[in-house]
Amino acid sequence: MVHLVLTVCMMAWQAHCADERPILEEMTMMACMIEGQQVAAEWVEEHPKWMLARWRCEQNVPRDYPT
Repeated sequence: MVHLVLTVCMMAWQAHCADERPILEEMTMMACMIEGQQVAAEWVEEHPKWMLARWRCEQNVPRDYPT
């Protein structure tokens, strides 16, 4: 499964950033790349105290998963 990951920072304290993963229907990597910017814009509009630092699409693989 592919997830859209938004890295957002607080407007008042820009050193405080977090990753948000909006819940979306199952999507492909291509759909995520095409729709990601629009979803990110909508998220920021709904959360005015935050600003978007970056966004990315990633596979649903835990970061600490042993390779």
